[in-house]
Amino acid sequence: MPTSITQSRQRSVRAVVFPFVSGDMGGSHVSTFTLARALQEEHGVQCCVLCSADTLIARHAIESGLCVIPTGEAPTSRHHPIYDVSRLFARLQIAKALPVDSVVHFNDLRTMQSWGPVARLAGKPVVYHHRSLNRMTLPKRFLIGLAHEVICISASCRDNVSFVRPAKSTLVLNPVHIDPKSAQRADARRFAAEQGCPTDRLLVGFVGNFWFWKRPDLFLQTCSRLLQARSDCHFVVFGRGGDWTEHDLIRMAQDLEIAEQVTFAGFHLPGERNIAALDLLIATSVREPFGRTLVEAAIVGTPYVATDDAGYREIWNAWRGGRLVPATATADEFAQVVLDILRAPESVALSSNERDRVAQDVSASTHALQIMKIYDRVRPLLREAVEDTREARI
Repeated sequence: MPTSITQSRQRSVRAVVFPFVSGDMGGSHVSTFTLARALQEEHGVQCCVLCSADTLIARHAIESGLCVIPTGEAPTSRHHPIYDVSRLFARLQIAKALPVDSVVHFNDLRTMQSWGPVARLAGKPVVYHHRSLNRMTLPKRFLIGLAHEVICISASCRDNVSFVRPAKSTLVLNPVHIDPKSAQRADARRFAAEQGCPTDRLLVGFVGNFWFWKRPDLFLQTCSRLLQARSDCHFVVFGRGGDWTEHDLIRMAQDLEIAEQVTFAGFHLPGERNIAALDLLIATSVREPFGRTLVEAAIVGTPYVATDDAGYREIWNAWRGGRLVPATATADEFAQVVLDILRAPESVALSSNERDRVAQDVSASTHALQIMKIYDRVRPLLREAVEDTREARI
């Protein structure tokens, strides 16, 4: 029996529940499932996802070997507080039926609003994983205050919750697991060709969902400028609708007269395959809490150009692998840096040893070990909950 599992059975934390109210997948869900698999495989911790049935999240959880606990509710971006109140009793019954020795681990404030008070009422230790850069209103501070421990995915995120006592918050980088098979460039290029990308052009890409702050519109404007200098480029967008729909972006590409040179490939997992297909990644986001696409690019060896802001700056400071432009950079400024890199991609691409170091720093094993230390800190709360349950049964 592996030592890590033997040791984990001596712990009070035997189960972790990850609730979600949404149905679609994003970077935070990928990170959550990466952690959950490592907790199960390396520490013997049972991991369950509490979510709406028949959703992409539920399907991916099952594919990842995690148990799914249906909420009996429809997926939504955010529940109305009145609805949350109306569901309090039903949710409390679900929470009380969770494994006695379980920790409830939240990954967004929308779910914290719906299930945080329920978890506390059920006597469960609550861990909140802060993955965003929000304007910290009083309600958000209250929700974060429900957590016994707060995990921050970057220094920028930790600054965002500076009102949390230092002893109660910990910086832990997101886990990024790269499947070597998915990261093979030849296979990734074949996959891109199946999505409609040409095989005889340089591929420059955008990877992310279509939120305002990710600025896919700026990516398209940059593509328009690049085509004036490099007719051998083709552009690919991996992602799905957010504030904009794919149809909105197609119209933008048509208005810029570059629609024939842009492939909208949709949302696909694993993310590293999308990035391995590219000759260069353009990351136009601002206020990115961490930015796993940059880490994936660094590991698979795809050069990137990204905004010098928040989590992107932290990633570049730690590992390099590309170049940064000011957060206020125009499409022309982005395009100029892209052109410089395309002339000499080896000037920024990481060596094999450097890529291995990045992979180790953000490995699922490293991440899970750090998270287990945080779970250990809530062990006294867990013992109290178990004892209260036993007394209630007696």
